[in-house]
Amino acid sequence: MSIWKTYKLMDLINVKHGFAFKGEFFSDEPTTDILLTPGNFKIGGGFKTDKLKYYNGEVPEDYVLNEGDILITMTDLSKAGDTLGYSAKIPQHKGIRYLHNQRLGLVQLKNEEVDSDFLHWVLRTRPYQYFIVSSATGSTVKHTSPIRICGYEFEAPVDKTEQQSIAQILTSLDDKIELNLQMNQTLEAMAQAIFKEWFVNFNFPGFDGQLVDGLPKGWEAKNIGELGTVVTGSTPSSKNPELFGEITPFITPTDFKNYGKLILDANRCLSVEGKESMTSRLLPPNSVLVTCIGSDMGKVAINRVESVSNQQINSIIPNINQVTSDYLYYDLVFKYDYLRNIATGGSTMPIINKSRFQEIQVIIPSEDLRNNFQELMENFNSRIEENVKQIKSLTQTRDTLLPKLMSGKLELTNN
Repeated sequence: MSIWKTYKLMDLINVKHGFAFKGEFFSDEPTTDILLTPGNFKIGGGFKTDKLKYYNGEVPEDYVLNEGDILITMTDLSKAGDTLGYSAKIPQHKGIRYLHNQRLGLVQLKNEEVDSDFLHWVLRTRPYQYFIVSSATGSTVKHTSPIRICGYEFEAPVDKTEQQSIAQILTSLDDKIELNLQMNQTLEAMAQAIFKEWFVNFNFPGFDGQLVDGLPKGWEAKNIGELGTVVTGSTPSSKNPELFGEITPFITPTDFKNYGKLILDANRCLSVEGKESMTSRLLPPNSVLVTCIGSDMGKVAINRVESVSNQQINSIIPNINQVTSDYLYYDLVFKYDYLRNIATGGSTMPIINKSRFQEIQVIIPSEDLRNNFQELMENFNSRIEENVKQIKSLTQTRDTLLPKLMSGKLELTNN
């Protein structure tokens, strides 16, 4: 049986504050310097690259990060502190630099008592994060500090080889999850490239180059309201908890962040009673959902199972004789900036209401072409969906093993 002992983070690490990079040099255009923020941390910890910010000013060398460095989020904008205190490791990178920005803490080892990879997973455990959130300051924006982080204590095996074996199991699962995510990102990039080539550049199979009023022959402009049924979501009364259960996915903007284009489930579900109370708002599979309120406005997804959404989402149940799901999805993806610009209500809580949403114009190609595109996209969708299922399975395995391995409840055996 392995020997475990109690460690204090203050005896193992320092946490270095990031640098206040100058806002005048922030860039939306990609540069070789990536300025990391709390938005680069997943809920539960780990690194993500879907919200990169760039920098084009001078950079202090002391704040350039190395591959394998461990960062901790020091600030969180969510009410629950979803990412506060969690860690992420700097991935492999060539030809670019990751910059240590303010609101992030860099973990600096004082000694080699605890393996750095094992420590990374300590900083991704629930007990650690509960400790950080419970001591956080602020209500709207939660903050932690190096002193609070270093006050955490945890159990770990004394044998560093055992520490490394535990970390290797969890890291292997994380790497497989990341590989599937990257595969889906590649598939999505390919699909968007085909859409742009066919329907934006008009370079589609069989096109003879002739335009009528600026469009290929047989194409026409229609409003979203003409292309299917528009449904604005709603939230069942919180006074009746029996409306929630495990039957029908209840989609909110948070669910758009989980897997990308295709939504197979949701963080919360409705009960049979809850579903019956929302029959007028039920979304059949392959509806197109668009976030239309708040900071996440303009995100688009397709549900693959019967669902209900909350009031922050407008959805279209496409009339397949008018438009296919994937064509409408990509058309709205390419309208991201336009969607955000037509919102009303100011910068705090902008909104696209149902009537305005129904008026959004969509250029509809010929029936044969959009059906050919949908058939091609179904091949992409089946691969994306299979990868999503693997991601879900691997994530469940990792999240089940994490607390057991990190507490010693599941002991490794030597073969």
